[in-house]
Amino acid sequence: MNAYHKANQIRWEHASASWARGAESRGLWRSAYSNSAAVLLAEELAILGDIRGKSVCVLGSGDNQAVFAFAGLGAVVTSVDISQKQLDVARQRAETLRASVKFVCADVSNLKAIAANSFDIVYTGGHVAVWVSELAKYYAEATRILKSGGLFLINEYHPFRRLWRDAAPKLELQYGYFERGPHAHDYTDDILVRKPGSLRCYEFHWTVSDFMTAVLKAGNEIVAVHEVGDENEGWESTPMKGLPQCLVIASRKRNA
Repeated sequence: MNAYHKANQIRWEHASASWARGAESRGLWRSAYSNSAAVLLAEELAILGDIRGKSVCVLGSGDNQAVFAFAGLGAVVTSVDISQKQLDVARQRAETLRASVKFVCADVSNLKAIAANSFDIVYTGGHVAVWVSELAKYYAEATRILKSGGLFLINEYHPFRRLWRDAAPKLELQYGYFERGPHAHDYTDDILVRKPGSLRCYEFHWTVSDFMTAVLKAGNEIVAVHEVGDENEGWESTPMKGLPQCLVIASRKRNA
């Protein structure tokens, strides 16, 4: 694990308790198991189709809402995250839901604990790539553990939303689109409130072309791309309405 990822891991370990409390108040981890549409986009569900009995690996699983959605749809799910504390919370919630999930603590750029050609579907959603310093290596590992012809499905926070200064009354540029980072920050353990603190973390702002190029170079064929939503999310303190919320890329691993 490189120094950037180690710092991010430490911050997420510190943040796991407050993040878990927030997830508990929203309750989506409970509803996701019986209602996948609560956490997965209609575009994602259309791409996935019937996944009963299929093996699914969720990379950067975080609060594991997507993991529980896949389990509720009948998939055999493996949850991978860099934070052991996040996984410990998720394991307790899986027991509450009576969902059968395998949990693996690992850096998404180094999945040596997982054999090649293991999964029908590899999924990564939410805000994962922003914490990853080597996007190409991340997607290469995701593709390595995918079966030939398997589906690699990505749902990322849209890159256009990472450019703006926090809490500004109007859009005020803080980063250029091609300023990929690393962007170093010293924050508290509250992920959603960016107050100065003692926990160093690093962010990486990948472009749309970075995502698509990394998918292709890893050995996949892109089958669908969607830019979805244009509303402000509840946690956003900058007026983002009109900008795309999510970038969804679906691809299939080329046959060997």
